[in-house]
Amino acid sequence: MKLFIVTVILVLLVALKMPRKRTRHELLATIQFALLMNFVSDLYLDLKYKLYWYFDKEQIEWLYLVVALGEIAVLVIIFNYFPLKSNAIKKFIYILGWTCILVLLELYAVYIRVLHYGEWNIIYSAVVYFISMYILYFVLAYTADRRETQ
Repeated sequence: MKLFIVTVILVLLVALKMPRKRTRHELLATIQFALLMNFVSDLYLDLKYKLYWYFDKEQIEWLYLVVALGEIAVLVIIFNYFPLKSNAIKKFIYILGWTCILVLLELYAVYIRVLHYGEWNIIYSAVVYFISMYILYFVLAYTADRRETQ
């Protein structure tokens, strides 16, 4: 568990220290949408279908807040550098690359017993991450377009 907390702190430091390429508004809108999407799907897939869960299945774990902080930090890094003005192939490669990184981070969470699989597997996660990244790209693009037209 200590290794997990240290990892989250390191990712948070990277997210806080990196130079900003997106406005706070763009990042905030995209990350809020991502967290809402994530929390709803986590609750639904855990409580209704028991596909996966964090920490101990029988009780509420306050350490889930550390998971959420880690997710926020990773999302800030991803969408701060998202190539909005690039061609579709570059966007596809960027999303594919981050999908691979997110899958590795999830495997790490499973390995250190932060995340537990029921009927879930990593292939499902890869597909969900890829689709989610495209949805979040559209949220970011919409937020950036709104800023530029005002």
